[in-house]
Amino acid sequence: MAPQFVIPLESCTDCQVAGGKALGLARLLAKGFPVPPGLCVTTAGYRSFLQGLHINAESQWQEAVQAGGEERRVRLAAIRERILHGPPPGRILQEMTQALDALRRPPDQLWAVRSSATNEDAGHASFAGIYRTSLAVTREQIGASLQACWASLWEDRVVDYHRRIGRATSMPAMAVVIQPVIRARAAGVAYTGDPVTGRGDAVVVNAVPGLAPGLVDGTMSPDQFVLRWDVSTGRAIVRERMIASKTHLMRAGVRGVQTEAIPEAERECPSVTDGEIVALAQLAKRVESALQYPVDLEWASDAQGLWLLQARPVTVAAAPASQPAEPCEWSRTNFKETMPEVPSPLGLSFLEQFMDRFLMGPYRRLGCHIPPGLSPVRIHHGRPYLNMSLMHALIEQLHGDPAILAEHMGGHTVTRPLPVKPLGPWAMLRAGLLITWWINRATRHSSSWFADMKQMAADNRRDKVESLTLEQVRDRVIASNGQFASREITFGIAGGVTQCLQALGYLLPRWLGTDWRGLLNAALQGRAQAISAQQIIRLAALAEAARGDERVRRLFQGSEWEALAGGGALAGTYFRRLFDQYLEDYGQRGVGESDIMSPRFADQPELVLEVLRHQVLAAAIVSPAEIVARQREVRERALAEIRHRCGWRVDRWLIFSWWYRRLCRFFALREANRHHLMYYAAAVRQLLLRAGTLLVQRGVLEQAEDMFFIRVEEQLDLLQPTARDWRALVRSRKEARTDNVRITVPDSLTDHESGPRGESSLEAGSRWRGIPISAGMASGPVRVVTTSADWKKVTAGDILVAPVIDPGMAPLFGVAAGLVVEMGGTLSHGAIIAREYGLPAVANIPGVTTCLQDGERVEMNATTGEVWRQENPPS
Repeated sequence: MAPQFVIPLESCTDCQVAGGKALGLARLLAKGFPVPPGLCVTTAGYRSFLQGLHINAESQWQEAVQAGGEERRVRLAAIRERILHGPPPGRILQEMTQALDALRRPPDQLWAVRSSATNEDAGHASFAGIYRTSLAVTREQIGASLQACWASLWEDRVVDYHRRIGRATSMPAMAVVIQPVIRARAAGVAYTGDPVTGRGDAVVVNAVPGLAPGLVDGTMSPDQFVLRWDVSTGRAIVRERMIASKTHLMRAGVRGVQTEAIPEAERECPSVTDGEIVALAQLAKRVESALQYPVDLEWASDAQGLWLLQARPVTVAAAPASQPAEPCEWSRTNFKETMPEVPSPLGLSFLEQFMDRFLMGPYRRLGCHIPPGLSPVRIHHGRPYLNMSLMHALIEQLHGDPAILAEHMGGHTVTRPLPVKPLGPWAMLRAGLLITWWINRATRHSSSWFADMKQMAADNRRDKVESLTLEQVRDRVIASNGQFASREITFGIAGGVTQCLQALGYLLPRWLGTDWRGLLNAALQGRAQAISAQQIIRLAALAEAARGDERVRRLFQGSEWEALAGGGALAGTYFRRLFDQYLEDYGQRGVGESDIMSPRFADQPELVLEVLRHQVLAAAIVSPAEIVARQREVRERALAEIRHRCGWRVDRWLIFSWWYRRLCRFFALREANRHHLMYYAAAVRQLLLRAGTLLVQRGVLEQAEDMFFIRVEEQLDLLQPTARDWRALVRSRKEARTDNVRITVPDSLTDHESGPRGESSLEAGSRWRGIPISAGMASGPVRVVTTSADWKKVTAGDILVAPVIDPGMAPLFGVAAGLVVEMGGTLSHGAIIAREYGLPAVANIPGVTTCLQDGERVEMNATTGEVWRQENPPS
């Protein structure tokens, strides 16, 4: 039976017949992956052609391998000449013509003629870029290109490569793949494991505009994207983007591959969108799963979508993307304080990117080691959890005291730390200098950055975006995100706060005694002038203005209050002018404000008006001047006691004063940073709602708020709508979120364990101790506040009992007598506001919202962190 010289691509199941490249493409086709149709000229055709030229391939190969230097080059050049100038292979061309006709391509179709040697794309070596590829070949030119591909096996570099990998005596044979050329918008390569480190939890993508031969031969600098692959969720998240400056691109034309200049304004633009990169990563991981080994994919994207042009094993051993040997401990602390109970998909994706880029990124630059496969965030039933084990390990590497982690952030103490190696002396010196530079940068540039964020919100108010087109919204979202990323200074500010607290936490117990925390908390009242706490004084001024205006006071006291609050009954009053100014300054804040989906005070002013109503109706009202006087009195009394305990050691007082002033400055900066970050959130919220309205008109979405169910990496694709069924995607995510809301989850978890970690239930008659957040004594009836709907229940003198100290709760602080929460630490934003204002507060008492009920009377000593029912006083 005569051997087959030409076979369909899907029939290339034998490497010795079709070569490695054709075999890889046939495997992809068999698994249903998108591969351009094509055919393969088999190794039998190659051998037949050589026999017709009377070339003994085996002996000629061995002679070339054994020869050296110039002799080898001469031998190889002679064989190449005979192949290139030999007569056309008649029978092969005849079979090829019939196979090309069967593909039913137009007469002007251009073709790719690519090598598929028997040793190509193997696990031990890829031979990438070694053999010949011809792009944009006309049908009449395929024969010559076929012979050029055969001849490329006899290049001097091919023999050198074989010698280098120890396979010089093994003679390869050459098959050839022929496929239509893709009219590529972008092309490149993708690795399902890091090709340098072997990490299996990374997907690395290189991309160029147009065709990719310039990427392969090194004449073009590609954009590079590094994505983190989450095995548990099957999702890819863009972690790093390195966008190259690109002056030209390559396209297929009638005269072959042609170079086109890229307009100057587009040279810094990415070759592909984040959505396309994520889709490519998902596709690559599916290929890896189907083929059962990490792969190096060559890909191209055209108007029809993604195409795979090659799949070969990654030639480094990939590290498994599994859980680390030691299980990690996770906590909802910090996230639960500023996000809704079940955040939106948009909010979760933003959090994941923020944590990886602006928290893990700086730690990496400091020299800290983050084990492969470890993520700072875990999503469990729709809730985000912080990797406390990883945070513990990072602090240890920088020679910090991880024991203070729970005190500063809330939650439980890590019981099984990860094994770490602390940084050496020189690495620590470098890290110290870098942290100092970040801290100084934050203080130096914060004012201008904050002004930019406030202006961003002003430029994108609802009335100013109502006339924008979808394209204009997209441009503004990109600009806003870029402005935010270039000015992010959270890590530097947090570094300044932590530095101060660590210094004072080391010195004050030795100088002041065991009650040093209460003294320091009292000394901080009103000192920092934190912008978040100042709104409480502003609300007191509003309540004073309402009581001083008979018309306004009657409205607040009337039985028809709920109907009046949202209307215009207050229009034209001095109170209304003050309230509008308050919304101008604080309207971007809200409960669960870190999720853009959460409504702001400006969206629901009745929430704040309800709090003001309780202040107006109270028997006595505390004026702003009285609040400031009380803060000053408490602060000065605490500072006097601290100075007294320093005794005759003047140096102690001077050292304390320096760190104290620095701490106050960074506390104020920390709150100002969050306050102005919310201007950015408010701007993006309005832009997305405008985009949602336009997409509803086009039938892409069902309602404008559906924008909050589209992840960050998908947003730009949505703003330039594709054929994707976005409505179905949103519906499925809404259903999943509804299901998650019904599920009760613990505040802490440990890997490989289904139950909570470090949590306990409260006994009904016990005395409870937590972390003292803000000093003072208080007593009163309990008011359990778990959602903003509970705000209406709060009256003057209540003890607020809540899951966390959400900074959006600040308006309630001026009404309440005290605050007790299940989770929180001294560094939380809500804690800083309560401490600055002077509201007695105790955190980290798990289960307190279910143990106590509305109306029960409790007492609290927020200086020592104790809370008890009045019938069970402390002994």
